[in-house]
Amino acid sequence: MGFGEGMGRPWDEEALCAVCPAQVHDPGRFDIVDGPAEGGRYDASTGYRRDQASGVPVCIHPGKIGVPSGRYASAGEPWPVRAVLGPDPGPMPHDPDRLAGWMTALVRHAGAGQAEAVLGEAERAAARRFPADVVVAALRAALAGL
Repeated sequence: MGFGEGMGRPWDEEALCAVCPAQVHDPGRFDIVDGPAEGGRYDASTGYRRDQASGVPVCIHPGKIGVPSGRYASAGEPWPVRAVLGPDPGPMPHDPDRLAGWMTALVRHAGAGQAEAVLGEAERAAARRFPADVVVAALRAALAGL
């Protein structure tokens, strides 16, 4: 079921610009870019900004919509899925079978752009407690969740 089929839009419409294509389009039906760009202009006939070459609607405020920049409509990039964070990761487990879950939780709770630093720190800490093969397997599991 798509967003236009009863799931609603995943953003706060009151936080959006009055001319944002998200006011009238569902997720994946417009691109999101970091600020105004050459080739994209406000189109008075539609009431939102469009890419002049492709005609695709464009949002220029990823922070307001809460979705990272992407060519969702023009290039078919998948719309980001909002994962449930789950419980706080807490301290590193002593059980090697729980290390992958702990690292995955760290990634989910990491702020935007922080996953690499968080995993680097977790890797160093885990390497002091667990064999290398256990740490590598946990890192792979955590990275698969990105």
